[in-house]
Amino acid sequence: MQRQRQTRIKRGSRVPLIITVIILIIVFASVVVLTTATKPMRTAKAQTVAIAKKYGKVTKTTSFYSSNLGKTYYSVAGTTGKGKKVYVIVAKKGGHVTVINQSDGVSESQVIQKVNQTRKPKRILNVSLTLTKAKPYWSVSYLNQKGHMCYAIYRFDNGKLYKLITNV
Repeated sequence: MQRQRQTRIKRGSRVPLIITVIILIIVFASVVVLTTATKPMRTAKAQTVAIAKKYGKVTKTTSFYSSNLGKTYYSVAGTTGKGKKVYVIVAKKGGHVTVINQSDGVSESQVIQKVNQTRKPKRILNVSLTLTKAKPYWSVSYLNQKGHMCYAIYRFDNGKLYKLITNV
């Protein structure tokens, strides 16, 4: 009888060990998947910042944007060595670089405020700076009150609505 009790106790003590090993495997796999999934965007950000430093003379960056409406653009907001605030927009294909002064148009926060006031979104998903016909635009993706994805594109220079895509 004692041998049977000892065997039961030993088998019972393996269960927490097995559960712990399974949890560790799940955590490790999650970290690997997350790291792998975010690597392309981290790489794009690092390359865009390097281009902004080289061509836009940016010494400090404050924001990174990614836009994909037909063409993919990566952008950074930053300050030059002379204290001038600029946006640097880089085309993913071809690497064409556009540098614009932040003071020449509306800010990200102004666009967000405009979307909140006029569109009343359930949630704003992304705000990015993009180029259309070689001119800068703010692209805002959001969920409307019905949960449908929508896009609002605003002119950078005056903040007027350029294009609205609803219920995607």
